[in-house]
Amino acid sequence: MKKILFLVFTIAFFSKSLLAQMPSQAENPGMSFLKIGMGAKASGMGEAFVGKADGLSSLYWNPAGISESQGIEITFMHNQWFQDITTEYLASALKVKGNVFAFSLTLNQVPDIPRRTKPTDVPLSTYDAHQAAFGISFSRKITPKISLGFSGKWLYEKIDISSASGLGMDLGALFSLLKNMKLGLVVSNFGQKIKFEQQEFSLPTAYKAGFSYYLYNDYLKGDFSFDLDAVKLDQDSDLKIHFGLEYLYSGILALRGGYQLGYDEKSYTLGFGLKMKSYGLDYAFVPFESDLGSTHRISLNLRIK
Repeated sequence: MKKILFLVFTIAFFSKSLLAQMPSQAENPGMSFLKIGMGAKASGMGEAFVGKADGLSSLYWNPAGISESQGIEITFMHNQWFQDITTEYLASALKVKGNVFAFSLTLNQVPDIPRRTKPTDVPLSTYDAHQAAFGISFSRKITPKISLGFSGKWLYEKIDISSASGLGMDLGALFSLLKNMKLGLVVSNFGQKIKFEQQEFSLPTAYKAGFSYYLYNDYLKGDFSFDLDAVKLDQDSDLKIHFGLEYLYSGILALRGGYQLGYDEKSYTLGFGLKMKSYGLDYAFVPFESDLGSTHRISLNLRIK
């Protein structure tokens, strides 16, 4: 059974990767809020998290990462964007006899969008946009060094009085290559096209590979994690590269930084984290170029044994 599960994942990953090289029929993907990274920890590390994939935010980055969960875990993230745009993320996981089951809920709101029929100083009125994703996930270690994970998601988007919904899936794997190195592979947001009014859109499917290298330094009394992700979006021919670094002092205080290549508006990120017994707090500062401003992400984590 373990070999069959591994073979299914491998075929699925490389089949989707080959399809990604074919011309896409959709010019622009729908449900673009799915591109927003979840969890302040990963965001502070430049979103280089596919190979690291720990904690409940790994449901977004690599669902195979929750195979390490113990007992009951809960996390909540608030993302304060520019122009009063907000993103909320709630997730929980439960381990039952080696199997980990989890759910996640993402809510994104864009308020006060101006309504105009022609160029004017004052809009005729304003309207809101709302997006939501509800996911159910499963992960398990199929060998001591290989974990697989799967997420199924119900997606919803409403802009003014028009709405659309559909289903999406994520598939991830995590491999322990050496004592202190991991490799992650992910295909996220794939599924059928979604129809919004009279037009069909593809989901923002992404293909990701990530390496994580970690070591302990006696002199600095801390753990270092060096992370690298390569990301290929289905509707984008350019390869995105994410770098991340984390220093965890005595298992309590974490300092983080990251850099992203291949984006017009994103570059460096910064963050920190605090861990106290079963509680955790993470913060990330993610600036954007041009006049977009900066975003602030805060995550709260709780583990119930």
